[in-house]
Amino acid sequence: MNIFVTVGMSSWPFDRLIRAIEPLCHDHQVFVQTGTSTVTPPCPHAPFVTYPEFLDQIRSADLIITHAGNTVRVAQRAGKVPIAVAREEVQGEMANDHQVEYLRHEAQVGRVVAVWDVATLPAAVATHVTQATCLFAERALAAPADRQQIAAELDALWDSLLRNPFRRHPLRRYAFAWDALTGRMGRHIDVTGDGEFAATLASTTALECQALLRSESARQRVRMTWPEVSVEVIASGGRWPYPDAHAQSITLLEPDAWNSATAVILHEVQRVLEPDGLLVLALLSNVAGRQSQLRARLAAYGFTVERESSAHRCWRWARVPSIPYGRQPQRLLDRAIWLDGDLFRHAQWLVCARRVA
Repeated sequence: MNIFVTVGMSSWPFDRLIRAIEPLCHDHQVFVQTGTSTVTPPCPHAPFVTYPEFLDQIRSADLIITHAGNTVRVAQRAGKVPIAVAREEVQGEMANDHQVEYLRHEAQVGRVVAVWDVATLPAAVATHVTQATCLFAERALAAPADRQQIAAELDALWDSLLRNPFRRHPLRRYAFAWDALTGRMGRHIDVTGDGEFAATLASTTALECQALLRSESARQRVRMTWPEVSVEVIASGGRWPYPDAHAQSITLLEPDAWNSATAVILHEVQRVLEPDGLLVLALLSNVAGRQSQLRARLAAYGFTVERESSAHRCWRWARVPSIPYGRQPQRLLDRAIWLDGDLFRHAQWLVCARRVA
């Protein structure tokens, strides 16, 4: 009998199966794809074969002995009933027992002969023709998976991974900024209060994120909470510690930052942001004329507004309990902030602007 033995392409050795096929080598024509095994079988073998060679072996073999991986289905599609041995975590053959679970299921419904004790492998080979005949008669081959359905499911999974991580965050400006920045690359500076936005943006996009804070004490707090975030502090006089045209995007999401220092802030943004870079900011707009004033200033510094929205009114009062008591009471008030975002949508002006000069 012409037998093809394969252990797959895993980096985990499957010595138990390689040792078990030794008796078969004396009575049959056996070729073994051994993988990373250190056991040398007494028959023709190779660590790995190309995929065309693998398919040729599948087609020409009278019997296929395989690990409980994808080869089971490949052999079935080729009109064969494979003998399968599952890699086991306890034996150090795999990181988990997913092959055990798969083979238990497939042995009940599919065209496969499951071998759980490799000492019985020669007996399974000897009775294989009879077992295969019964399985062909009793069990239908599973229908091929629908390609369009698989593509749709993968697309849906990808969309869920890309979905805005701030979509249910109480501060709507974070969701607005994330939407504006996702898909971009390069260096990003977040002029931040606590580092949360910079840390999340860094972990969910391709941006290289840096947090810029107003004080050394704030830097220490952010480093303790978000140690993965690069943190700098604004120097005295308001100068940012970055060279000219350093960043491809900047976020200014603390509305209270826009005060008498607005001109200094915009000067530094213009200096540090490269041409065609993106600026996303939040501004308190409950003061008459504030939006028009900032729009004029943005234009004076070479920015054009591409997108705008609005958000909360009373969010800062719901943030007060977190100052003396920490985050636990704040979690209880996040729902109030979320509701505030629904009731008072025009208290903050959210802007996405591009530097054009």
